[in-house]
Amino acid sequence: MISPMAPLRHRRFTHLVILVVACSLLPVSGCKERSAFELTNEGLLLVRGGHQARALRRFERAIKVDPAYPYGYYYAAGIYNGRRQWERAEAYLHRFLRLRPDDANGWYTLAFCLDGQARDLLGGAATDLHGRGLRIFATAHPPAGAADRERLDGLLARAKAAYDRAAAGGLPVP
Repeated sequence: MISPMAPLRHRRFTHLVILVVACSLLPVSGCKERSAFELTNEGLLLVRGGHQARALRRFERAIKVDPAYPYGYYYAAGIYNGRRQWERAEAYLHRFLRLRPDDANGWYTLAFCLDGQARDLLGGAATDLHGRGLRIFATAHPPAGAADRERLDGLLARAKAAYDRAAAGGLPVP
């Protein structure tokens, strides 16, 4: 005897088969993932609208979609700089600069990021200082610990080198 549920099970199986076939055909029919360029532009619109967290997700998605597209790294680093998450920003900026080694804005942003790390070591009195002014302040007011002084010297030297690269690209630097 045939179960009264048999037609219902058959219908569910048919729907499942149709769904599987449709899903496998979608990429062929022109439904594709957005490009890194499109995701980055969406992120920039979100930044302009004040939605930094959502923008960051777009930039990081752009990086996953196309790791060779540099601007996802650059704009994600900008958000991390704004959050004072210097190490994450620095990592993204190094990736950006590997892809665009002559980008003066990238070098300037890296210098700003390195200055941020140095300002954190120096404390509140150095909050608004950048570039040469920060280096002068650090000489006059070094941190107490030898390890912090060594780290500070390295950060400031790397920041100066990055500012020099930015200046070579035509940007005015502090």
